[in-house]
Amino acid sequence: MKFFRSSVFILLMVFSVAVANAQSKKISVSAADQPLKAVLEQVQMQSGYTIIYSDEVIGDSMKATVNARHQPVSIILNTILPQNGLLYRYRSKGMIIVGSAAPGNHAAGPVPVKDLEGIVVDADQHPIPYASVSLINRDSTLAGTAGERDGRFRITYAFEDQKKYSIQVSSVGYRTGMFTVAFSDTVHLKPFVLEKEKSTLNTVTVVASKPLMERKADRYIVNVEGTPLGDGNNALEVLQKSPGIWVDANGTIKISGSGSVTIMINDVIQRMSGQDLAEYLRTIRSENIKKMEVIPNPPSEYEASGTGGIVHIILKKARDEGFTGQASAIFRQQKGKPYIASGISAQYKIKKLYFFGNGSFSKEQQIYYARTVNRYEDNSSYDGITDRINNNRQNNLQGGMVYDISEKQSLSFQGSTTGIRLLRNFKTGITLKDSAGGIVTGNSVTGWSRIPRLTTGTLNYNYKLDTLGSVFKILADYVKGEKAEDMNIASVYTDPLKDTLYRNSYPSSTEIYSGQMDYQKYLTVHTKLQAGVKYVAARRDNTTAMEQMVDDSWVLNKAASNRFIYNENLLMGYTAMESSVKQTSIKIGLRAEETYMKGNNVTLGQQFSRKYLNLFPSAFLLQNLNKNPVPASLSFSYSRRIRRPQFGDLNPFRLRIGDYTVVVGNPDLLPEYSNNFKLNYSFWKGYSVNLQYQRTNNIIAEFANPQKDGVIEYQTRNFTYLTSYGAYIYAPVKLTKWWAVNAHAGLYHAAYVINDFEIAQTSSYFNTYHTITLKNNFDLTLFTMYSSPHVEGNTKSASLFFADISAGKKFFDNKLRLRLTVTDVLNTFREKSLTTYNGVQIDFYQKRPTRSAGISVSYLLHAGKKIRDKKVEQSAEEEKNRI
Repeated sequence: MKFFRSSVFILLMVFSVAVANAQSKKISVSAADQPLKAVLEQVQMQSGYTIIYSDEVIGDSMKATVNARHQPVSIILNTILPQNGLLYRYRSKGMIIVGSAAPGNHAAGPVPVKDLEGIVVDADQHPIPYASVSLINRDSTLAGTAGERDGRFRITYAFEDQKKYSIQVSSVGYRTGMFTVAFSDTVHLKPFVLEKEKSTLNTVTVVASKPLMERKADRYIVNVEGTPLGDGNNALEVLQKSPGIWVDANGTIKISGSGSVTIMINDVIQRMSGQDLAEYLRTIRSENIKKMEVIPNPPSEYEASGTGGIVHIILKKARDEGFTGQASAIFRQQKGKPYIASGISAQYKIKKLYFFGNGSFSKEQQIYYARTVNRYEDNSSYDGITDRINNNRQNNLQGGMVYDISEKQSLSFQGSTTGIRLLRNFKTGITLKDSAGGIVTGNSVTGWSRIPRLTTGTLNYNYKLDTLGSVFKILADYVKGEKAEDMNIASVYTDPLKDTLYRNSYPSSTEIYSGQMDYQKYLTVHTKLQAGVKYVAARRDNTTAMEQMVDDSWVLNKAASNRFIYNENLLMGYTAMESSVKQTSIKIGLRAEETYMKGNNVTLGQQFSRKYLNLFPSAFLLQNLNKNPVPASLSFSYSRRIRRPQFGDLNPFRLRIGDYTVVVGNPDLLPEYSNNFKLNYSFWKGYSVNLQYQRTNNIIAEFANPQKDGVIEYQTRNFTYLTSYGAYIYAPVKLTKWWAVNAHAGLYHAAYVINDFEIAQTSSYFNTYHTITLKNNFDLTLFTMYSSPHVEGNTKSASLFFADISAGKKFFDNKLRLRLTVTDVLNTFREKSLTTYNGVQIDFYQKRPTRSAGISVSYLLHAGKKIRDKKVEQSAEEEKNRI
């Protein structure tokens, strides 16, 4: 409670300071014959005003020249607008409307000026705010104005009675209208009706021309929408093909060889175990992804969880007024039955209410081949050859609504449910050799089913404090995860004493409640202050039951069964300050997280508890080295991070999942802590070089520990520390106008130490993504990936290489998209590893059905005016990733 009171005090102090500082409206702008639109964009960015204009009013050919230092916005606008025949008007709430001005001082003429009033509406008779209205005489403008928020306007001019005038009306998102009016003192104009502007092919082409990767100050962006990555992939495959991201065969995700990565989707951290997260990402279609933010060193406003950084997947946010929809389907032939997936999304707007929903479904059958050879210190061995068949099925449903209380306030709700069914059948031929050379053979059959389900509900209140981006948010979140998991094992050997028949069941249920408040205040255009508090309560109930066949009846093995209940409470608070001066930007932050946990082994009546408070500082410094459109820059970042154990790993169970394989829980498992340092140099058209150093204490990793009876015991343990350092290069190469290559390479060294045991490896990787853009909306892609041998825990993995190719074509104004894909063309993707400890070697090999050929199709439905999609954030972030 003391920490909570301190956090609230900090938040109140931040609010007081923020309110006491009024935003400065004096800015500095320098431009010599530059496009007027670009100059206005700079004015808008520095001043915090929202500047509204139509492309019909400000043409691309208009230029501006200005050299102002610490001048009011009004002086700068009065300098650059009149030279282009324009005027502006200030509206409340920080809006500036730019419109056409008369070419001369018509008001000074002998004829008295008069007013003409009217209103601009859309086809549904809804007012169109801030429209640009111009009085036209052939090719010249006589007078102009900008409408009000309610659509009404007034033009002042020396009108002549009964004379006809042409009035041009334009607004962003609408077709320009031309109307003829016969003026009289008593005229009452009918509403000017503008038609909505439809999307054009040119607009789509602009989106498609985005580079695959864009580098920002503290992160880099991987664009998915409008690139070939956006067709026919799932989210996990998109991650695998993204620069600087490594995804192994089990779905583990890393950034440039660092530690565990936290995955966010639309500001929501996904709190699932590694396997469940990988399966969930496979349910998300790439057609629904806009971009991904890769944040190697997250600042303090993000949870400190995840020693390897954050990957933020941002789903598409733009939608049309009325109904918008998209449907997609994939068919992919592989070894076994084909992979089939489909997805659909829909959104609908009614005034201040926004409804959205999406769903996806997939199923497949996969055939694996694997071999494990254990060589023991006494020259005995185990040799198992396994044929494995997977039958997988996934579905995901999500829906919600957003209500705009006012222009500044919104309230939203979102709910989702994800169901996954994984059925796996193993048939293993076993050869046992003892130290004297004696041979025993056998066969083992295992049936394993995992059925996890995740349900979430989120309530979100958002209040915009000003036009600069200041905001106050409150979030409440509920997550429930349930998993049914069963395993049946039967083995027969030439030595009947080794025969086994048993079954395991280990269901679990997890509930997470969380709430948070975030406050962000811009003190000036260049200075931002952030603060927030968060509370999370999690409860995990896990049962492990092992039964053996005795006299034709199943009998519970009490020594191998237990019930474990785990409770965890987290209290968090943070504050951060960000500011920029000329070419230099700096951001510092501090996050505090207090953890209280309690474990209860109900079966044995044993309990344990821990309580700890940690501080997580972060700092970021950026220095631009020139003023180019894409400036060369040098940046440095530091952050301290934490990785808490998975809920299931803390259960003190011992589970036999094979005759010679046992999984053991670890209630003594501690969090791991890392200090991360990164130095980046960006230059020449987006090229970059990174240097990275990471020191992680209490590193969490799986440890393979041989037992005297030949059984291999797998347990998640704390290694003493991990030291990792390396250099990474990114190069966006433009070979021709139609052939672009994004290349990423890295060289790094990792060393794990556990007590007096150390394993180290220097590794490298190299991947390329080729995009060949041809005529008639046709493209070709080639992705290649190479990874040299690398180490994790006490396991060394072999080198890996594979290549994917695809060809895509778009039809009907890009609404229909087809893509043909061949994955792992050379069929070289395989898993091979060697684990060593205390004179025992575990040699593992596995081949998955990675080579496949398939087709994907998606169709987009667009109707109406583009608006911004409402994004619902969630609060139970890091914990959901640990279910």
